[in-house]
Amino acid sequence: MTTTAQAGASAPAAGPAPSWPPDWDRVLDAAIRTWGGKWDTVRVQQLYAVRYGRRLYREDARAFLSRRAHQGLMRLHDQPNARYYTAVTRKDPTK
Repeated sequence: MTTTAQAGASAPAAGPAPSWPPDWDRVLDAAIRTWGGKWDTVRVQQLYAVRYGRRLYREDARAFLSRRAHQGLMRLHDQPNARYYTAVTRKDPTK
């Protein structure tokens, strides 16, 4: 196996980390509370694209949803062909 250093080519410089809009967490939380329903990576990506006019990577959308699940704000529903989250409400008997 030949690495970049062995081939004599220089590695590309790392670019700056993506900067998240300062209101993104508030926008996502408000959308989840207002619209409810099932939230998956595609829905988060669509919200981001409509709000900011640029692309959001699937991994980032998954991380945003996963973080809310770990905080106890959302519940993960992991089915064989679908993974989605729903908001946890006060009326939820399982919490």
